[in-house]
Amino acid sequence: MLANTLLTTDALTGQAQSHVTALPMSSVMSSAIASLAHKPQHLIHQQTLPAFQQLQTRAKQAGFNLDVVSCFRSFEQQLLIWNNKFNGLRPILDHDSQPLDTAILSEEQKVFAILRWSMLPGASRHHWGTEIDVCDYSALPAGYQLQLIPQEYDEGGYLAALSTWLDNNIADCGFYRPYRQDLGGVSREPWHLSYLPMATQAQQAHTLAVITDTIRNADIQGKATILANIEQIYRQYICNVAAAD
Repeated sequence: MLANTLLTTDALTGQAQSHVTALPMSSVMSSAIASLAHKPQHLIHQQTLPAFQQLQTRAKQAGFNLDVVSCFRSFEQQLLIWNNKFNGLRPILDHDSQPLDTAILSEEQKVFAILRWSMLPGASRHHWGTEIDVCDYSALPAGYQLQLIPQEYDEGGYLAALSTWLDNNIADCGFYRPYRQDLGGVSREPWHLSYLPMATQAQQAHTLAVITDTIRNADIQGKATILANIEQIYRQYICNVAAAD
């Protein structure tokens, strides 16, 4: 029954939360940030939670804190991110994680630039509750603010050791990295873990028709341009993920 709740249109597009549950606070963060006054609530698919907690336990035994940066994201949250980037209230990054000068971009160029780092509302895998962005806050220097860029996880980065450990261990708990390679769509995201058993079902049900209808009914910036390019967006950015090993 839990699996079926993920396959409804509202769940696939982040407009329902019947398929997710709150992560226990002990699973969200390490002691490095446990003293923060504001402790965010994170939601995760019910059937993903046990596997993720198992992965956290293994990471702890290996000397890492597997902290949650983000997991379930609602349609409204994704829409706010998109519209803020489109309207210039948040930066749009280039291939090298540097801010673009959006004043010189056409509307179509702006849409595709945003898609490199932020998915369309209704099309994000984070709507499913099967996707988790992770880090180890205790590995960061005091005062450093996590940026979630590949350089932090690559060789020489603060989270390189964690990233190498993830490479060798996540499959044992059912996870994989859908954005471990840059395939010409979404930029490489070494922090992004996906729970394969549930995500596979969701990806199959997350059709072009579902996403097109969602965008058509949304108060989203750049709607006409998005809809004019929706088939390419679907192929290049939504379906274009790395295969599981």
